[in-house]
Parts: sequence; C-alpha cells; structure tokens
Amino acid sequence: MNIPEELVAQLARHGQSQLAQFWPELSLAEQQALLRQIQSIDFRELPDLITQARQSSLLDTQEPPESIQPLDHVIRLPQTEQERLLWAEAHTHGQRLLDAGRVGAILVAGGQGSRLGFPHPKGMYPIGPVTDRTLFQIFFEQLLALSNRHGVRIPYFIMTSDATHAETEAFLQQHAWFGYPPEDVILFQQGTMPAVDAISGKILLSAPGEIAMSPDGHGGLLNALHRAGLIEEMQNRQIEYLYYHQVDNPCAILCDPTMIGFHDLRAAEISTKVVAKRDASEKVGVLARRNGKQAIIEYSDLPSTLAEQRDEHQQLAYWAGNIAVHVFSRVLLERLTSAETGLPIHIAHKKVPYIDETGTLQEPDKPNAWKFEQFIFDAIPRAHSALVIETERTREFNPVKNAEGLDSPAAVREALLNLGKQWLREAGYSPSETLRVEISPLLALAPEDLKGQLDPAQLQEDELLLVPSAED
Repeated sequence: MNIPEELVAQLARHGQSQLAQFWPELSLAEQQALLRQIQSIDFRELPDLITQARQSSLLDTQEPPESIQPLDHVIRLPQTEQERLLWAEAHTHGQRLLDAGRVGAILVAGGQGSRLGFPHPKGMYPIGPVTDRTLFQIFFEQLLALSNRHGVRIPYFIMTSDATHAETEAFLQQHAWFGYPPEDVILFQQGTMPAVDAISGKILLSAPGEIAMSPDGHGGLLNALHRAGLIEEMQNRQIEYLYYHQVDNPCAILCDPTMIGFHDLRAAEISTKVVAKRDASEKVGVLARRNGKQAIIEYSDLPSTLAEQRDEHQQLAYWAGNIAVHVFSRVLLERLTSAETGLPIHIAHKKVPYIDETGTLQEPDKPNAWKFEQFIFDAIPRAHSALVIETERTREFNPVKNAEGLDSPAAVREALLNLGKQWLREAGYSPSETLRVEISPLLALAPEDLKGQLDPAQLQEDELLLVPSAED
C-alpha cells in the first residue's frame, strides 16, 4: 500500500512527517492501523496545546491562595430531626424519578489493574470477600435489582479504553451481562491523544507503525458520548439524569435516589458526593470555591497552608474530599459537548518511551514528553448550578487503588465484610463477631430490605453468602 499523497501533504503541513518515516517497512495491517491513528488526531489544535505546555512548564501550577475559598453551600450528613426529614424527602423524590424512568448510569471503566498486579481491566478484579465476585458483577447486580424494583429499564453506559474495550466486552458476554438486558448496556470507547516531545514538539512513535497515544482522561467522556451518538440515545430514552461512577469503588450506591432527589429539588445541573478527608495530607481532590465558583482543586494544586487550615471548630477548612461520584443533568452534557463550551485540556510532563529516527526504542529516565487529558470535574464551574452532598466514607467510598495498605484489596474486602455485618445489625439481627458475610444486591439494596428475611441461626456460621431464595 502506497502512502496516500494527501497524508504526506498533511503531515508536512503540520511539521509531523516523522510519523510516516517507517511506512515502507510496515505490513499492510500496520499501515492501515497507523493511518487510522493519524486520522484520529486533530492537527489544528496541536500548536496551541504545545504552546500551553511550554508556558505551563514555566509557571507554578499551584493555585494562588487568594483565589480559593472554602465551600459555603453543601448538604452535610443529617444531624437534626429536621435535616433527617429533608433527606427522607429527597429520597422519596428520587424514587419517583427512578419510577418514571428518567435516570441512567455511566461507568468509567477504562483503567487496567496494573497497580494491583492484575493484567486485565480493573472491572474484572475479584473483590467479593466471600465469593470473589468481580467489580463488574457487583455493579450489574445492583443495577439489576434497582431496575426490577422500579419496574424500569436503566441504561448502563460504560466507557472503556483501547486497552480494556475488547476484553471487557468479551468478559461481559461470557457472563451473560450478569443477567442485565444486553440491549440496555452500551459500551463506548474514550478517545486518545498523542504524546509530544517536550523539546521538538514532534509527536512520538512508540513503534515504527504505532503512535504513542494515551487516554484523554475521564473528561474525554463528553467527546466520547458525542462521537458514539449517546446524547441522542439519552434523549430518545427520555433520560434526564445521569449517575456517574468509577470502576474501582464497589461501595458506590448506583443511581442513589437521595442524591438524585436532592439534585432535582435544588435544580442542580451537576451534583458531587464528598467525604470528610482523613487528614490534611490525604491525596484526594477537594471541593472548594475557586474565584467564587464551585470547583475541585487537585491535592497537588492546593497550597499546604490551605490544606492544613482549620475553621473555628478546629476542623479542616478544606475537608470535602472528592470520591468521583456525580449526577449530571442531560442538559449540561448537551451544552458541554458543543465546541464553544467544552472542557479545558490539562497538560502533564511524563516519561514516554519512543522510537528514535533509527527505529531504536528509547526509554527515558526523566520526563521527556507532554501528555494531554481532560478532567470531568472541570464541568462543575461550567454548570449553571452545582450541588455538593456529603456521604459516609465507610458506606460509600472504599476504592481498590493500591496493592497494599490503604485502599488495597485486603482493606476493601475488610470494609465490605464490616459493612455487611453493620447492615445485619441495623436490620435487627445479631451476627457473630467472626462471621464473614457477603450480601448480594439482588437480596438487599439497603439494611431495611433484610428485615424478616433471614434465619438468625445462619448468622452464627463462619462464612455466609446472602442471595435471594429460589422462590423470590
């Protein structure tokens, strides 16, 4: 296959002719794959991105302290009877929206389990403390139980990546979508951006026939939804609210009616759940105000003087840790997928292996390239109205991130075991202290669902899986 003349001209015009330097040596399949990669790149935006990257390297990336203020409007966990009544009202309202079929769910599942020593998509990771159920199974069972309870079809939009798409789809098909209607599961891929040499501004090759590409971040969700025609899909299904969560947190309460209820009652375009930070040094983004608008400040951008600041009650002033759980109104997604109001692109200086002009692989020992990505939380200051809701960490934020220590599989399994026993106690049972219990969402979505369902003798066993009985 001869190299297309228009491709040669395009690359020359943008100063990126090196991308085709090994073309004659490539197989037909490699040439076709490289051609697809080149066609996916927006060469018109690259000069501006490279200029931004060079300017950012000369700047202090930390936010100036004077631009950041603590949150002033947030729904904290209820402490009084009046607050508990407000939460109950929001829960009931959210239930009605679910009953009406106005809610969908979005799962961000583009990451692999590399940090866990797991060479597969992270959603396939076995995390059930008794059964080794995978993250995917936990989510699908929860959404299936919710759909059945409300008598509706809740579409599940799952964003994968180049690295996870094929294996994720095969895995879900192999397990028959864990009982979920396959027509209500929509897989789509996030985009990629090329890595650019920090000195020359040239796009790097990772192999003679392959460009060094990386995912465009969770903020790439918006462009990916638009490319796949899924905004129109939501419109056709009359979905007005989208619950967003990430694949590493098995304790996420999918389509949480209380959160959805508050979101609608307060006329928010985006709502975000937060937990109280463990301490000032915890590496999570913080919900705060930036220049008067609600925003998430990355932990690396928050000056230590602010991170450690205390209020009059000696509590952290910047306490609201982001757990990557949001509710979007569809109208916000529609607006943000227009060219004029898209999310900004963030730039990172990274070590990127590359092929030099002789075709030799180079492995740099220091950052050598710019990577570009978008963050979904940049939607918050672009919303006409934004809401923050506090939740309990033990109930809803136990992510699988590290191989050992905090947020490790061992820590998450222990958290799930403790949560299961807590549910049993709240339902009026007295489980043994040594009981290892796992509760299927198909049996219970909340502690009250367990009342009157169990034989107390079961709860004295060593290990127990609680699932619906055959007649249920």
